[in-house]
Amino acid sequence: MNQPIYSPFGALNQLHRELSRAFDDPVAGRGNETPYEATNWLPQVDICEDEAGFTVTVDVPGVAPKDIDITLDHNTLTIKGTRSTTTEADEGSYKRRERISGTFIRQFTLPRSADADAIKARVDNGVLEVAIPKVEANKPRTISVE
Repeated sequence: MNQPIYSPFGALNQLHRELSRAFDDPVAGRGNETPYEATNWLPQVDICEDEAGFTVTVDVPGVAPKDIDITLDHNTLTIKGTRSTTTEADEGSYKRRERISGTFIRQFTLPRSADADAIKARVDNGVLEVAIPKVEANKPRTISVE
């Protein structure tokens, strides 16, 4: 029988998510919304580094490119977006509603090696990819004496 692999950080990550939801949710406790309707969502992010630069990959299903804002200010990369669910049915006609809509914000501090002037972003099939190249490292050079 396969036993699940124990991860000591799994419980800590779950606790962090639940505490964030409890303390950071600006609309919690209003009216009689379900937890899904009252919670802004947080897309999953992967950050990868190689010799050429960094790649930030963000799952943003259902978010149109026009609804995503990416800014860089003082080495802080901010990715904001809004996902809205368009509903043609009355609220009372839903038997189950789990798709979360609302706004999200993710922020990351970039290292000094990031080339802020060459950052590019694109969305493909609900996945945002932000490519952050590295600046060329200063290489020592030999100076001839005349």
